[in-house]
Amino acid sequence: MRLEVDRRKRTIRALPERDEDLYFLYLLISPGDILRGWTVREIKPEGAKEGVRRKVFLAIRVEQLEFHRFRGSLRVRGVVVEGEAEGVKGRRHTFDVAPGREVELVKPEEYPMELVDEVAKMASLSLPRLLLVSIDGDEAAIAHVTALGVEVLATLERGGGRAAEAESQEELLGPFLREVAKAVEQYRLRLRPDRVVVAGPQLYVEMALAYIKGDAVPQSSGGLAGVYEFQRGGLFEEYRKAMGAEVLERALRLAAERPELVAVGVEAVKEAAAQGRVEAAVVADEALKENASEFAEVLRLIYAARGSVKIAPAEGEAGQMLMAMGGVVAVLRY
Repeated sequence: MRLEVDRRKRTIRALPERDEDLYFLYLLISPGDILRGWTVREIKPEGAKEGVRRKVFLAIRVEQLEFHRFRGSLRVRGVVVEGEAEGVKGRRHTFDVAPGREVELVKPEEYPMELVDEVAKMASLSLPRLLLVSIDGDEAAIAHVTALGVEVLATLERGGGRAAEAESQEELLGPFLREVAKAVEQYRLRLRPDRVVVAGPQLYVEMALAYIKGDAVPQSSGGLAGVYEFQRGGLFEEYRKAMGAEVLERALRLAAERPELVAVGVEAVKEAAAQGRVEAAVVADEALKENASEFAEVLRLIYAARGSVKIAPAEGEAGQMLMAMGGVVAVLRY
């Protein structure tokens, strides 16, 4: 995603280039922002019986966002505050933000602009889009792996088969592997990933590669368990750090050893931030978007005391833990 930030004017010009970029743009847009850009709207000239859909340049004051993580859909609703077309000011309009369409945001004074830098760092760690096939002798899980996280697309279980009559593992697993390969090819054509990766115990990976064209990643487990093992692998290490996993792991260790150095939940973190005690915090994206105004104040206080903030997707492993802990956790200086 291309970002141009003018801190003096508090503006952000953003050009999403891939579906994944819509997530990072979603993190940047909040209710109360002004959003400008080209959009399509039905215009009804005076005296005309029917309206005509036209491409127009509008600005809205944002009221609501609707984001679908794995569908590549970001819709932003609000009231029109600028527009050359007659009769549109004061009306409601919905922007369908899509890759290739540039938009401009104007942020209110209370918004911590340092958060833009953090989101830009996240966006810069662009992962290849993977179609992951995690397989063992009993189960295969097919998942779509992107910068937004991991979406499990299908799980397939091997049927009972005729084990007694099979002369080899290949003969026993052949029908199952052909079924998996057929499903993988359907998803590959639909999703067009950058790479196909086959992961699991080495024996089953080698057998699967006779049916599926992809890169081998031997690991201890396959199936659904193997998907989660793959997520914890080296490919994701830098991205896990950027998404706050390291801060959360540190907070969990301190909670057992020195609980006075950990704040859990928005109220506790806000109190610690007001005292300048927050060294690092990690917040779940879902909590951040649901309580944007409250978190804006919390983050402003953290940044004012030179603390850092990470954002974790709520659907990921770290994000799920955070949501159960009130949406935010902080490591304190003292």
